[in-house]
Amino acid sequence: MWLSRRQALTVLAGLPLAACGFTPVHGPGAAVTALRGRVAYRAPDTPEGFRLRARLEDRFGRVERGDFLLRVEIETEEVALVISSDQDINRYNLPGRATWALYLAANLAAETPLASGEVRTFAAYSAFGSTVATQEAQDDARDRLAMALADLIVTDLIFAAQDLP
Repeated sequence: MWLSRRQALTVLAGLPLAACGFTPVHGPGAAVTALRGRVAYRAPDTPEGFRLRARLEDRFGRVERGDFLLRVEIETEEVALVISSDQDINRYNLPGRATWALYLAANLAAETPLASGEVRTFAAYSAFGSTVATQEAQDDARDRLAMALADLIVTDLIFAAQDLP
């Protein structure tokens, strides 16, 4: 049976990956699958903390067995970016930082986490409009920031999962 040109190119493109021992992160038997449904989350009681927890649950699943505890601290600030000639602020930047640590739930007294890290990113919003529109834009930017921080934490945890018990 002859392969089409597309099939042949796909096979050839995959050969270098197979030769280097590449394995899919979310494939069967991957280390990260051991975290699914096993991580409890502790984040600040703020709108950003709520959104971050929700995003982590989307990615790792709701807690079925709380074998691990992920503690997250979030810091955000608001920086004026664009100031008009009338001295009105038209655009804001929201830089954010999240520090996280993953603990074994059975051994919370241990001060050394299994894995930890810090992630940083930002979101921005326009303040050029009505008060209601500006408030909605700010809320949306805070939600996007929390979700982006959660996605970066998940990426770090995917790499750290290889070394977990």
